[in-house]
Amino acid sequence: MAHDSLKHFFRVSSAAIALATVVHAAPAVAQQGDAAPAGDAASDAADRDIIVTGSRLGRTGYDAPTPVNVVGAERMNNLAISNVADALNQIPSFRAMSTPQMNSFRISGNIGARTLDLRGLGATRTLTLVDGRRFVASADNGTVDVNSIPSILVQRAEVVTGGASAAYGADAVAGVVNLILDSKLNGIKADMNSGISQRGDARTFYAGLAGGTDFAGGRGHVIAGIEYSREWGMGACEVRSWCAKYTNYVPNPGYNTTTKTSTNGLPATLVLDHVRFLYNENGILSGATKPNGTGGTTTLGQQVLNVGATSLPNALRNKQFDSNGNLVDYQIGSLLSGLFQQKEFDSTQPYLVGLSPTTLMVPTRHVSSMVHANYDLTDTIQLSGEFMYAHVVGGPAVSTPPLDGPATIDINNPYISAATRATILAADPAITKLLVNHSAVTSVGPSNVATTTIDTYRAAIGLKGEIGTGWNWDIYYTYGRVKSRIDDVNNRLKEWNNAIDAVRVTGANVGTSGLAIGSIVCRTTLTAPANGCIPINLFGPGGVSQAAAARYMVPEWQTRTYQQHVVALNLRGSPFSTWAGEVKVAIGGEYRRDTAVGYTDANTLAGNFISAQTTALPFTKTTVAEGYFEAGVPLLKDSALGKSLDVDGAIRFSHYEPFGDATTWKVGLVYTPVSELTFRVTRSRDVRAPTAQESSPNSTTIQLPLPDPFVGGNTNQFVVTGGNPNLHLERANTFTAGIVFRPSFIRGLNLSVDYYDIKVDGAIDSLTGPAITTACKNQNLLCNLIQFNPNGSVNTIFSNFQNLSQLHAEGLELVADYRFPAFGGDIDLQLNANYVIDLKTIGATGLVTQLDNWTGNNGSVTNIQGVPAYKIDGIMTYSIGDWAFTWHHRYVPKGILDPTKIAPGDAGYDINNPNSVNINYVSARYYLDFAAKVKIADTRMGGAFEVYGNINNVFDKGQPAQLRLIGNALHFDSIGRAFKIGIRATF
Repeated sequence: MAHDSLKHFFRVSSAAIALATVVHAAPAVAQQGDAAPAGDAASDAADRDIIVTGSRLGRTGYDAPTPVNVVGAERMNNLAISNVADALNQIPSFRAMSTPQMNSFRISGNIGARTLDLRGLGATRTLTLVDGRRFVASADNGTVDVNSIPSILVQRAEVVTGGASAAYGADAVAGVVNLILDSKLNGIKADMNSGISQRGDARTFYAGLAGGTDFAGGRGHVIAGIEYSREWGMGACEVRSWCAKYTNYVPNPGYNTTTKTSTNGLPATLVLDHVRFLYNENGILSGATKPNGTGGTTTLGQQVLNVGATSLPNALRNKQFDSNGNLVDYQIGSLLSGLFQQKEFDSTQPYLVGLSPTTLMVPTRHVSSMVHANYDLTDTIQLSGEFMYAHVVGGPAVSTPPLDGPATIDINNPYISAATRATILAADPAITKLLVNHSAVTSVGPSNVATTTIDTYRAAIGLKGEIGTGWNWDIYYTYGRVKSRIDDVNNRLKEWNNAIDAVRVTGANVGTSGLAIGSIVCRTTLTAPANGCIPINLFGPGGVSQAAAARYMVPEWQTRTYQQHVVALNLRGSPFSTWAGEVKVAIGGEYRRDTAVGYTDANTLAGNFISAQTTALPFTKTTVAEGYFEAGVPLLKDSALGKSLDVDGAIRFSHYEPFGDATTWKVGLVYTPVSELTFRVTRSRDVRAPTAQESSPNSTTIQLPLPDPFVGGNTNQFVVTGGNPNLHLERANTFTAGIVFRPSFIRGLNLSVDYYDIKVDGAIDSLTGPAITTACKNQNLLCNLIQFNPNGSVNTIFSNFQNLSQLHAEGLELVADYRFPAFGGDIDLQLNANYVIDLKTIGATGLVTQLDNWTGNNGSVTNIQGVPAYKIDGIMTYSIGDWAFTWHHRYVPKGILDPTKIAPGDAGYDINNPNSVNINYVSARYYLDFAAKVKIADTRMGGAFEVYGNINNVFDKGQPAQLRLIGNALHFDSIGRAFKIGIRATF
């Protein structure tokens, strides 16, 4: 394929660049996401050294060997973006894995979260900092919710697109996002805006206020800020035409999985529109069972391959029940396949039962605030302190009404009419059970209606100062605490399954129960009369009584408390100079303690739910003690061999309790042969520590009948799932090489291209029990995760988290900005692009899952993982006088729908191949956003009033037509054309 050829080309060319860079290496400018901050930083650097993300050294300007992309407040203002996470997630190197559009199906620790994921390696491998310091986690997976940080105080975000564990410790595998706050803010600024989609939903409101001033005669400075944001979200699938056409992936009912042949000329999987689930509140008769004469049962169905002994009699096909338990007509759609049917209209479904009323975008709201102050104790020592508080609410996220697909109903169920029972037995007198597909749409309504509440507290105190000439130090302590709660109403207890097995009390079965003859009770009540079971009638609308709904649909809850203590000391300066300039060193240490604990309701603890959405979290603790050393040595300056050559190296020794020791390091070179051209290269060793979710002792052991390849057949096996406190650190090797071009003949142009290659070993993963036993039997792999009985059969399988897998991310990143005068004003151009050469996981069994060039949805709405082959983000701003106009361009190319499938035109396509599919691509998408702002008045204090607005998705492009149901909000817009208007003021 063309993409594979490009992979080979870029690997060869990237290797050549890397080789050239090792031979010629130099000072690099930071990649600028905004042109203005580059100039601001440069002017500041003339007076003092600044700390650039990715390094602990003080530097003049952005000359780090590791690429640093800067996304500043100017980009947010030009595009009318109020949340810094939304601005970052537009950058192609990010994957928007946790946003209000992505959290619709997740009942998790933080439904309303915005987290950051670089390179598609997972948010747990991207380290989020605030002013170079760690921030307390807001979820079991250790991620930081950026909602907790007031965006109105964020001056810029510096993004290190490579490993940085030597500088910051664990988790900086894919990179680092450092949110730099405007700690020198003077005066007051305010911002307020409101937005709405063209269709009247996806409403938003934002208001922020921040200010700063000197005190104590200029010896001190204080800033404070607060913001409120609310997003009303979107409705169910039916509110967007691209979703309401109900595209889904259907197993071909005419494909014989035993013989691996297609019997109807169609491939094994079909991508179809108008696919509905086989549910309604009447109860659809999908099949029946009868004894097979050998102690088992035969299932009768009405799909294409149900012929002969497995065919449901014609008299029972295309039927549903009415409220009186009678069979009435229901026309099942074409291509009936399990729970799927192709049917454009269905009057018995008020919406897509099986998906709706799940929302396309969850409602969220948050308040975040901060106060920061510093005070000069002496001319060389400064005291600083800060406090943050945030309150984030996500939800409600809702799920479809309770589904029974199918429920197994006894032929003598008293809610079945006598006439219907006679009809069934006349069709086949051996039938004993009916298979009924049912959803309690009106009598119960949505299930798992969940809301999360997060309260974040963070305090910091620090001292910094100077020692002699050219040396400075800082010491600080931070404490963070997050209290979170999930409230999930309408979750279904397992007793529901007892309630649908109703019987009529007769003289033959009453026994000593004392139950009234002729009454309808649960079968379990015959032997336990006081069990309180309320029988359920699954036939007809409203069959589930209010009393039954109240008994079996009950709330569950979960709480979490995360705490973080950090103490750090840093010293940096210049011990001596070489012929090329000052040698700079930094040395320091850090101690960190992270804890997590959580509780849940009694029903969850007792395992009473059919599918619990919450969990408890036993107390987990991770402590880290570490020290580092970093040095930057200049080797050339204005010589015949080039303008400059610098070598940068760092090493960090860490002891993680309970995960062991780690040594991380980084070596970098930057070489500028001429002022217009810079080469840079880095090589680093990085680590990630297991999260509370992964390392928790919260494991569950259940006994299941599973295939046993060692003795044949099925045996009862214990399967351990959940956390694993014996995990080790993930370890990664990172290589980056790049070129920075600033031609003197095109003033104002900055362009950089960087190659990255990240390999992660011992990636934390879990496998199913059968996958582990098969790997041991066939490949002699993972046998250490199995305990055997004396006879050689499987006793226990450890299917909990293990250091099993490998990850690989390889690609190229381009960043450019160019400012020039035109048409009486100025034009600013910014370009960010990312090309993915390779992104894959390699499982413990050697199974490779390719994630690049994948923009589809593999059928699991909570497990969309892939990234496009490349992604382009471009901005053009034209400024003239008090006006500015911005055009924002985004492009996602054509991609693969499902990398495990083969479609017509692909090598090896055959309709008899179990991986065959009729469509396996996702169309490209180009989005255009437009924004404008104008200064309308000056304020008396040197500020201004500014009115602004934007139109997002000007061409109203929906999700690509090939995507399943809810689409893929990772890369494509779900809202459509939307508008925002606001006002800013500075004083």
